[in-house]
Amino acid sequence: MEVFFIISLIFFLLLLLHKKYRTFSITCLLGLLLILLIIYPNDSLNAAKEGINLWLFIVVPSLLPFFIINDMLSSLKVPENIGILFSPIAKKLFNTSGYGAYTFIMSIFAGYPSGARIVSTLLDEGKISKMEAEKILTFSSTSGPLFIIGAVGTGMLSSTLAGYILFISHILGAIINGVFSRLLFKGSFSSLGPSSKLGLRKLDEDIISKGIKTSLITCGYIGGYIILFCVIVELIKNINFFDFLTSVLNSLGVLSSTLVSNIIILLESLIEVSNGCKIISISSTPFNTKLILLSFLIAFSGLAVVGQVSGILSKFKLNMKKYIFFKVTHGAFSALICYLFLKINLFTTETISTYKPIEGNLLTSSLLIFLVLILIFNSLGFIINKSK
Repeated sequence: MEVFFIISLIFFLLLLLHKKYRTFSITCLLGLLLILLIIYPNDSLNAAKEGINLWLFIVVPSLLPFFIINDMLSSLKVPENIGILFSPIAKKLFNTSGYGAYTFIMSIFAGYPSGARIVSTLLDEGKISKMEAEKILTFSSTSGPLFIIGAVGTGMLSSTLAGYILFISHILGAIINGVFSRLLFKGSFSSLGPSSKLGLRKLDEDIISKGIKTSLITCGYIGGYIILFCVIVELIKNINFFDFLTSVLNSLGVLSSTLVSNIIILLESLIEVSNGCKIISISSTPFNTKLILLSFLIAFSGLAVVGQVSGILSKFKLNMKKYIFFKVTHGAFSALICYLFLKINLFTTETISTYKPIEGNLLTSSLLIFLVLILIFNSLGFIINKSK
C-alpha cells in the first residue's frame, strides 16, 4: 500500500511540471491527500494540533503586533519618510525606490512573511508597481533574528554564535540577491519623486481598528498554511516517502552515502522551515555542514512560507516563479557566505559550539544589529552623495 502511494505521489509531482496536465495532477494529489487523511486520522489530527499550537502560541504572538504596528506606521506616512531618507541607497544597490529600503529594514527584524505583507500594503495603496513589488521581494523576504539567533542558534544548535553566523549570512545573502536581481529586472523605479517631503499624515481615528482587522486576516492566512503543511509532512512521513528515496539513491551507487543523507535531509526540510531546521539540527551531519544546510533552508524559507507569500499577494497576480527562483538564489548566496565564514577559520567548530553570549538578551542584540545597519546605510549614502 505504501509503495502505491509513493509511486503515485512521485508520478503526479512530475506531471505537475507539465503545464498542460497541471490542473489534473493537482486534483489527483489532493485526492491522494484526502485518502491518506482517512487512512491516518489520528496522525493527521495530532499534526493539525501541532500546527495550531505553532501558529497560536508562536507565530501569532510574534507577528500580529508587528503587522498592526506596520499598518499604523503606513497610515502615518512613515514608509514614505524612510523611503525618502534611504532612496539613494535603494536606487544605487537594488534599483528600487526608497520603499525597497523600508521593506528590507522591517523584514529583517520581523521575519517571514512580513516582507510580503508590507509589499501587499504598498501595492494596495498604489505606492509601488507590480514589477517593483517583485523586485523588492528578491531581497526583502527574509527571516528575523528572533528565529535565526534565538530559535535555531540558541535553541536547536545550543550556540548563539552559530545563530549570529546564520543571521549575518542570511542578510548578506539577501543584499547580494537584490543586487543580482538587477540583471533580470530592467527599468527604473521612482515611486518617490524629488518633490516628496518628510512629514506625517493626520492621525485617523480608526487607525488601530483598521490595523487589527487587516492583520488578523493575514494571520489567518498564515495559520491555514502552517496547519495544512504540518498535516502534509506527517502524511508523507507515514508512507515512508523519504526512506524510499534514500533506498533508491543508495541503490544507484553513484552518490556517497553521506551525500545521499544530506540530500534527503535537505529535501525533507524544504517543506516547512521550522520543522526543517529541527530535522537538520538533530541529524548526524557534521556541525559545519549543518550550518551550510541551515543557511540555504532559512533563505529559501520552505514551501509553507512560499505558500503564505502566494496567499498574501494572490490578488495582485505577481510572478511567483520569479519569486521562487530568487528564493533559491538567496539560499545559494547565503550558503556560500556561510561556507566562506567557516572556510577562512574566523570561527572554529569548537568556538561556535561552546560560545556563550555576553550578558544581555536577544532584544539588545537586535538593537545593536539595527544600529550597525543604520550606520552602514548612512555611510553608503554619504559615499554615494559625495561621488555625485
